[in-house]
Amino acid sequence: MNETTINKNAADKKAAMLLFVLLFIPCLLINTNPDNDIWFLLNSGKYVLESGFPHIEPFTMHSGMAFVMQQWLTAVIFRLAYAAFGTAGLMMIVTAVFACAIFAIYKLCMLISDRNFFVSYLLTFSISALFSVFMVTRPYIFSVLIFLLELYILEDFIKTGKKGPLALLPVLSAAQINLQSAMWPMLFVLLIPYAIDSFHFRLRFAAGQGYPKKALFAAAAAMLPAGLINPYGTDAMTYLFRSYGYPEISNYVSEMRPADINNALGILIFSVLLIMILVYCIYRNGRTRVRYVLLTIGTAVLALSSVRNFLVFACCGIFPIAYYLKDAKLPEGKVKTQKNVQKLRAVLVALLCFTLAAALFGKYREIEKTDISPQETAAINYILKAEAGKKLVLYTGYDEGGYAEFRGLKPYIDPRAEVFVKKNNHKDDIMKEYYDLQVGQTYYKDFLNKYGFTCLLVSKNDILYTYLPHDADYKTVYQDKTYRVFEKVNKTG
Repeated sequence: MNETTINKNAADKKAAMLLFVLLFIPCLLINTNPDNDIWFLLNSGKYVLESGFPHIEPFTMHSGMAFVMQQWLTAVIFRLAYAAFGTAGLMMIVTAVFACAIFAIYKLCMLISDRNFFVSYLLTFSISALFSVFMVTRPYIFSVLIFLLELYILEDFIKTGKKGPLALLPVLSAAQINLQSAMWPMLFVLLIPYAIDSFHFRLRFAAGQGYPKKALFAAAAAMLPAGLINPYGTDAMTYLFRSYGYPEISNYVSEMRPADINNALGILIFSVLLIMILVYCIYRNGRTRVRYVLLTIGTAVLALSSVRNFLVFACCGIFPIAYYLKDAKLPEGKVKTQKNVQKLRAVLVALLCFTLAAALFGKYREIEKTDISPQETAAINYILKAEAGKKLVLYTGYDEGGYAEFRGLKPYIDPRAEVFVKKNNHKDDIMKEYYDLQVGQTYYKDFLNKYGFTCLLVSKNDILYTYLPHDADYKTVYQDKTYRVFEKVNKTG
């Protein structure tokens, strides 16, 4: 190898390293405002650290509801980070998980593309861009990372035949059941395509690869008892089956609705699916793997059924493109010369410096903050002051309940929709009751009289915002641009 070739290879490696660093730039651009769910998560984490694992729901005005804190470990992690560093601590967690997910996608693409850096880089960048908007303070950021690790372990086993890493699958199972029990069954859903592809068979469009099954099935079997390593046993393992499929949740919670071609996210989902179909049709060339087809179809169905599941599709259904494009290369003679590689490296250095500076300049003020309060803060402050020492029966809407709990109040409902389903709490269908109220299927006076609310925090989106100003039994005691606080009029005497 002559000196020119050595220098060229060195320049290639330096350019690739700079490109690799640029992959993680999106980590600096995530939204620094905590997601609305963070408030009940922080409250849950505090409860576990101080009182242990609750089996009766402790945060709302309702009594005797059976309860599974299905994301207790996530809540504790967020609480410890928040206690130590405020909102900056939460962003550190999200940023770290996002960076690990990007790295996992890159390694997965490199593995199945036979180390095609060009394809792996572009695909990793595209995937991370798609799910960057989902990188917020929610449990599913941990779930996605676990799913990616599971896929990498499975692909590594198929590629190298090494059985040792399969022993990590039960570890992932134990981690998932405690970080977010509702997503634990997805570990086995992702296993199904690999189990099918382990058999020798031929279909019209593909053939089963037929790789060793004994170790794979043994590891999958070990994942089941590993799922029992949680404070709630089988109740956590079966949490998903009691928490979804309710029209009141699907219709009210926007992220649970099916993809809609008439909005931006729906257009994005359908566009990505179209691109995937085109890639499969153009590049299959007799090399289609059954597991990749099933992964893409299965996660695409999930994405179409609920926009929240687009994150699962982005991470687990798109990476197979790296397999189909593994022979793609940059045009020779245009980029590969030493001079052009050096120019590319200079551009990348400049781009890296500019992007880092812009990101840090735009975010440093938010990072310095120890708390970013939601819109309802002023209204909650009023309630805490005005109702101090009184017997308080508090109504809040779905979105406001979590912050009310974080501030020490016990509201009617909060954003944990599945907690208020009878199959979970074994007592009342509170979520359906709330939904029926909001869509006008329940007379609001009957609802108010049932609970005897003494104070109500109502947003403009709440149906009570329309009715209560005209109800002589209630008076407005606080009002801002978004919220009103109503107090029940005492008519005795």
